[in-house]
Amino acid sequence: MFCFFFFFHTFSFNRSCLVGPQLEIKICTLGTVINRIAYPADYCHLEGAGRQSQPMPIRWMAWESVLMGKFTSKSDVWSFAVTLWEILTFAREQPFENLSDDKVIENIGHMYQDNKKHILLPIPVGCPREIFDLMCECWQRNEASRPNFREIHLFLQRKNLGEYFHHL
Repeated sequence: MFCFFFFFHTFSFNRSCLVGPQLEIKICTLGTVINRIAYPADYCHLEGAGRQSQPMPIRWMAWESVLMGKFTSKSDVWSFAVTLWEILTFAREQPFENLSDDKVIENIGHMYQDNKKHILLPIPVGCPREIFDLMCECWQRNEASRPNFREIHLFLQRKNLGEYFHHL
């Protein structure tokens, strides 16, 4: 069962999620520095726009966060969908693992330019189409077109209840 309190940390990965005895999930940021050391391939040094080079998890970030340093609840929705994708692939793949960091940034540029040359993450094996469609909604170029966490919560709750009643 999915449970949300409408909070999602900007830099969430599946390894930042702690699962409790009642299957509640808590986002943990204690290991951020350790993660940068243990998982250097997940971070890319970004420069420009008046900022010093700092390692950022660009594969999980919305285009507006990477290019403009804009972090909102809607960019968190984007990151949530990447984390959901990661969970559904059993964390066996890195998002866009077939792309170098430069190619990921180029792909983000295509999203910014809205030239339809960008690629999204593929549907995970065994993922229900409705869940993948939700992820794609979260990866919309226009922030206003992305669902908010309340809408995501309601969708997942309905999906969960539908599965529950289907098995009765």
